[in-house]
Amino acid sequence: MAAFVYDLVIGDDWTLALGLAAAVVVTVAISRTTFPSWWVLPTAILALLPLSVLRTARHRA
Repeated sequence: MAAFVYDLVIGDDWTLALGLAAAVVVTVAISRTTFPSWWVLPTAILALLPLSVLRTARHRA
C-alpha cells in the first residue's frame, strides 16, 4: 500500500509533487489573511505542468 501511495503522489516527477505541496502551503498561509487565495493553486498548476511535460519530453527524446 505504501508503494502505491508513493507512486501515486510522487510518480515520475518529484519536482511537480514538491511544487504542488509548496503551493498548498502558500494557499493555506494566504487563506489565513484577508487576501484572496483562490488563485494560487491554478497559477501553480499552469506554471508547473508545462515544465513537467517539457522535462518528460526531453528525457524521453
